[in-house]
Amino acid sequence: MKKILLLVMLLLIAGSLTAGDRYYASPFRWYSPEVQAQGGSFVANAEGFNALLSNPAAFAKSEDKDNKKGGTGKKGEITVLSISSSYSGNIFEFMEEYRSRPDDIIGIVLDQVTSHGIGAGFQIGSGYVGRGFGFGFMSVMDTNLPVAETTLGVTMDLSWTNGLVAGYAHPFNLNHVKLVVGADVRPMYRILIPGVDISSFTDTVSEDDEEDSGDDVDFSNIDAMAGIGVAVDAGADVYWQDLIFSLTMRDIGNTRFFFNPLNSLGGVTFSDNDDIDDSYITPWSLNFAVAYHPVFGKLNKYIDLTVHGAYSQPLIFEDNIYGYDSQSFWTKLDLGAEVILLSSVALRTGFQGGYFTAGFGLDLYFMELNGALYSEEVGSYAGAEPKMGGALEFAFRF
Repeated sequence: MKKILLLVMLLLIAGSLTAGDRYYASPFRWYSPEVQAQGGSFVANAEGFNALLSNPAAFAKSEDKDNKKGGTGKKGEITVLSISSSYSGNIFEFMEEYRSRPDDIIGIVLDQVTSHGIGAGFQIGSGYVGRGFGFGFMSVMDTNLPVAETTLGVTMDLSWTNGLVAGYAHPFNLNHVKLVVGADVRPMYRILIPGVDISSFTDTVSEDDEEDSGDDVDFSNIDAMAGIGVAVDAGADVYWQDLIFSLTMRDIGNTRFFFNPLNSLGGVTFSDNDDIDDSYITPWSLNFAVAYHPVFGKLNKYIDLTVHGAYSQPLIFEDNIYGYDSQSFWTKLDLGAEVILLSSVALRTGFQGGYFTAGFGLDLYFMELNGALYSEEVGSYAGAEPKMGGALEFAFRF
């Protein structure tokens, strides 16, 4: 344990001493429909698998389970497999043109990129959360096409992050309140391919569609990198009557990824970049949250309501992190609500960055299906650059 803590401290210190430019690295994020449908607010109300990337103090939450002696015990949640996908953009345009030719689909993509940008993701994971412990593995693949003024300037960023989460939470009973303190460690391995010129793809598709030439896309002039990062998170929950007050710290001390050039991957050859002097930083963030979960006794089996909100404040004390834009108050405030009917059907809604969100959840014994439609603000203030999105998850958990 001491060796692990020493390694984490060395990584944090090395991140602050590295020369070169500092670039923004997006947080390791799981696009959960359960979370997105509730306005992205999932701190004080965090529980189960999704707590692994939101609040380590929630590892102490467990469901009641009848034992053989006629009493009641606690059990955690096991996620055998969770598979989900997400899309950022106007998905309804694609649904209308799903039978179109490839170049028509590309035309829709380019139109959306020049308006608000688009993105897509696929993720898979498994884990256990409950009785004070949280363990999990997650693999997240993201494709992002940032907004561009013209189609000639369209680029694509690709990333693939594999991460482990391991943490513990401990409760303390303090008279009329209960305090739960938790922490976790997140080692990650990330492959990053930034700034891919989308014209190479569009040209190839056009040629194949007309001549069936079979030409491959040339990646030899594209820089790719791969590296590790280790993040540390902490959280505290205070339970008072039907309220939960939460404080979490994510990526404590800033999380730095130690990248090295990646010259080939799966038969694809990239540029021969010899060295990477730049630093890639995920900023330290402080999150405040509150949740109201009224207890109705046996009635909770038929209707279970939770109303909650969260506010996130990145702790950035310098303005030399390229690619990071500070945001206004409303873009950092998330509000949400969930009502569970008959312990199996969940209806969710929220307010994120100035936009409403909605979704559903179905719990069919050991199978779960979750979906969400939402809008995210990718600009600096509410209404600047809204981006519509959707997510769908299928999971085996019990």
